[in-house]
Amino acid sequence: MISYSLPNERPNDFSRVIPVVRDIIESVKARGDNALYQLTEKLDKVKINNIKVSEEELKTQASKLDPKVKQAIDVAYEQLKAFHEMLVPPNIGGGYQGISFGVVWRSIEKIGIYVPSGKYSYPSTLLMAGIPAKVAKVKEIYVASPPNQEGSVNPALAYVAIKLGVNDVYKVGGAQAIAALAYGTESVRKVYKIVGPGNVYVQAAKFLVSNVVGIDGIEGPTELVIIADETAKPEHVVLDMKAQAEHGPDTYIVLLSNDDELLKKVEEKIMDDKKIYYIIKTKNIDEAIEIANKIAPEHLSLYVKDAYTLMDKIVNAGAISLGNTPPAIIDYVAGPNHILPTNGWARIRGGVTVYDFIKPTMYANVRDINKQLLEASISLANYEGFVIHGKSIGVRYE
Repeated sequence: MISYSLPNERPNDFSRVIPVVRDIIESVKARGDNALYQLTEKLDKVKINNIKVSEEELKTQASKLDPKVKQAIDVAYEQLKAFHEMLVPPNIGGGYQGISFGVVWRSIEKIGIYVPSGKYSYPSTLLMAGIPAKVAKVKEIYVASPPNQEGSVNPALAYVAIKLGVNDVYKVGGAQAIAALAYGTESVRKVYKIVGPGNVYVQAAKFLVSNVVGIDGIEGPTELVIIADETAKPEHVVLDMKAQAEHGPDTYIVLLSNDDELLKKVEEKIMDDKKIYYIIKTKNIDEAIEIANKIAPEHLSLYVKDAYTLMDKIVNAGAISLGNTPPAIIDYVAGPNHILPTNGWARIRGGVTVYDFIKPTMYANVRDINKQLLEASISLANYEGFVIHGKSIGVRYE
């Protein structure tokens, strides 16, 4: 199905589920583990015997994993690790007018990672969140993911959890998992920050608990905007659109192009799909870029000639695929993260990196302050009515 105009609102707005999610959060706060057991049975249709996965259960599940999938995880792990190691910032120091100052980076001590699951499991999400956390030297990492139909964890998830050396894995999903990580229960450790994608209920829960824990942002459902010119191959564009549509019915997929022939060929391939695709004819590529920047999508495919040059004009996007690069490869092994901002959050932040797990602590050491600077400090303190502030400064250096 094709729409030739963009909707006024994202099709995945989570405001409609806020009341339900708020009730779930309050239930977990009030009843702890009991609420988690009951909600898991009610919502996931699975009865679990324990919330925290034992070390023995984790190893048993990991041993069931296909060796080819293990190898794929190992290969992806090294690529992602290399990307995030590149981003680690140095501690820096300097000085000016008699004051030494600088910044030291410190890791967040405890983080929670949410890994969605449904018909399939997504161990790549644990790689995407866990690797930058490990590179950032986070001390405690806790993972929550819905149980499988046997009441345990997926083998691939177990393998990645062991490889990362996480502290605990919890067989809890949905909004109740977010609430448990935010407030803690008898089995689930309270964390300082929660990261990870998920459905509309998960994202609404993250929003609601963000007054007590840090969150990485709103991630999900999936969004893709493709900007394509005459150099783009229609069959590749169609595959990229359908690939992101695999994430579910709420995905938001837009094609912007000034090439009539490309648009015609793409339309022929997708017009019979039940999924809604948005196709917009633009006057030129600059107009397409302007529209894309207003959308601020999670994934942006810049499928045009001179993609590197035109990338300078993109100011709002979670991740950019250049030229013939498929957006789907970022979901697995390219290096950049697939945990990306949606719902317009790309206007204010990017994807998950080591910076989500560290914080800058600034310092100053005043020994031989410049007289003019000293007087300015005292004058500003007095002007703002903080006379004792001024005195505490002046008594040391005047």
